[in-house]
Amino acid sequence: MARSFSQYAVDKINDILANHSNHVGSELKRADPKKYKSFIASDCITFAIWVLKYAYSNTGNTTAEKRVANLGYKGTELAKYLIKIHSWQAIYYNPDINHPMDGSGEHIASYYNQVKKICMCSVGRVPVTHKVINYNPSGIKVTQYLGPTKKNSLDFGIFKKIPFGIGMSRGGEHVWIYSFGKVYESHWDKEAGSGLYTGVNLSKFAWLSGIVVVPPDSNHLLKMSKVFCP
Repeated sequence: MARSFSQYAVDKINDILANHSNHVGSELKRADPKKYKSFIASDCITFAIWVLKYAYSNTGNTTAEKRVANLGYKGTELAKYLIKIHSWQAIYYNPDINHPMDGSGEHIASYYNQVKKICMCSVGRVPVTHKVINYNPSGIKVTQYLGPTKKNSLDFGIFKKIPFGIGMSRGGEHVWIYSFGKVYESHWDKEAGSGLYTGVNLSKFAWLSGIVVVPPDSNHLLKMSKVFCP
């Protein structure tokens, strides 16, 4: 049986995490190109592009492999390309839509003004089909006229079964890798062995709202709540 796109993507994630002694954050290499001349520059969206290119190459889609390589300048454009051309779907995530842990209204607005109202996320207007929300209530009071957030563990449990996706936060400002409930990041200001690549559970992720776009081979797993707009 042929291996899936997501399986190849996970292979590449694991390979990078295990073998990156010659990688360095792109900002460090830019600041001191002589010191890091022999190192490969890495950052958040470059990490994602590497994984996408590998998976598309190994599933025989060289056109997509080349195209994603040229979309490393903006996360939302990459997401819209994957959705429009390759039938990916976007899942909105937000651990507490009413009382975000950092107290920022951006997370409240991203749900009520974008996802719930127009089925899109960010100023880049990325279409959203599903949502995973309120899986880690903050326990603090932000929106004064609303009561405590009721925890929704069901959708989050479903979401954790998805093997691979590309995550984006704050309008695509930050791009990361999603796999089985965890977030994997490349940090442009770090060296190998000093936090260049990190992994954290999505429930503990510091970027409190955004999207994860997932390939069609995960369609059968998209059993979490759908987004419906008027």
